[in-house]
Amino acid sequence: MGNKYYFFYLELALRREDDLNIYSFINVSHIPTNKLIEIFNMDLNSDPHLTEGYFLTEEMAETHKDYISKNIGQINLDVFEYCLRQYASDNFKDIRMLYKEGLME
Repeated sequence: MGNKYYFFYLELALRREDDLNIYSFINVSHIPTNKLIEIFNMDLNSDPHLTEGYFLTEEMAETHKDYISKNIGQINLDVFEYCLRQYASDNFKDIRMLYKEGLME
């Protein structure tokens, strides 16, 4: 049995209903999972495998502003929406291909 690789990405999309494309992915796998659970207020009882997407709200961003700025970078909730998603694969290259295909490289 091989390794299982898990990655967390913040997907960035414009806050426009007429444009549903994802424009960028920010790899946030360096942030401890417990901290992501805290920032995004994840409910492990209803989603124990973290399969849902979680949107960053203004309240969450304000509460964790210093940590986000230091560990993720500047965010702009007026222009973009940020959705945290977890990806998993048995093959490390699959995750990289997902990233490239998503950005149409």
